[in-house]
Amino acid sequence: MIDPPSNLARRMSQRGMTLIEILVAVVVLSIGLLGLAGLQVKGLQVNQGSTFRWQAAMLAEDMADGIRADVLNATAYAGSYTAGGGPSGGTAGTQAIIKGWLPRLATLPTGTATVATTPIAGGNQVTIAVAWEDARARRAVDQAATTAGPAAQNTFTLTANY
Repeated sequence: MIDPPSNLARRMSQRGMTLIEILVAVVVLSIGLLGLAGLQVKGLQVNQGSTFRWQAAMLAEDMADGIRADVLNATAYAGSYTAGGGPSGGTAGTQAIIKGWLPRLATLPTGTATVATTPIAGGNQVTIAVAWEDARARRAVDQAATTAGPAAQNTFTLTANY
């Protein structure tokens, strides 16, 4: 069967159009997949930061519980602690609690902590600040920062009465 001239002219004018459509679809799909990959990376960064905050909260709670359990020696817990350091005074009981607590502080990147006790009306108060550096969060906040740039300093502070 012979095509009428109008069908032949229409088919001739559409040559190559499907190739362009495929190329455009591939570009759009590639951009979408890159967006999904970026979203996945951001999700991992947020998840890691959340884990660090949870660890800091648990460390502060554990120290507060230790102080509540040893109220008579509560002031012996006051001080600054680093992951590689050790207890610098206090009783044998306070040193044992702190020695058990410091390896857990080391699980945070460059983890440090300060414990301060203050008397208040009707009792005493303890403030525990746990700090750590999160290089991933810093790079996420400052896209222009290099990998050698400073890490973001995060702090979790707990204030409790005992």
